[in-house]
Amino acid sequence: MNGFTKIEVLIVGIIALLIIGFDVFINLYLNDKGYDVQTLTEISQIRSGLETFLLENDYYPIKASQVNLNDSYAGTQKLCQEGFKKYTDSCKVAILDPIPNYYADQGNVYIYKSSADKKNYQIEFTLKTDFKAQGLTKGKNCAANFQITSQPCF
Repeated sequence: MNGFTKIEVLIVGIIALLIIGFDVFINLYLNDKGYDVQTLTEISQIRSGLETFLLENDYYPIKASQVNLNDSYAGTQKLCQEGFKKYTDSCKVAILDPIPNYYADQGNVYIYKSSADKKNYQIEFTLKTDFKAQGLTKGKNCAANFQITSQPCF
């Protein structure tokens, strides 16, 4: 007899399903982690651009109410020396053109607001996983000119 028993086939099938399930879980986790790394990189780029703006103007771009970055209606698709502008508007000096958001087509949104004194800002962003070493958790987080915290800005 050269065939396999039903138990042997069942065991091989269960092992294959476990490997496939583990592979799917790891791939989904790594995709979410990659999304978050991209988000944190973009937040860092935006913060650097805002610091450049501050050095040139002695205040942060003025937006007294919450506004989505990369929004054509709000005119926040790029950051110029004069402030936020639409893609079609010209700049004396472009600081961020465009404002980075690789996952905008997947619903990723960065929400910006400046303080009344124009000396502070907040950017709300969302993570899909935890970054315990940085103290950031899954969900809404807040980047400001002085720190990044694991809580919503607004």
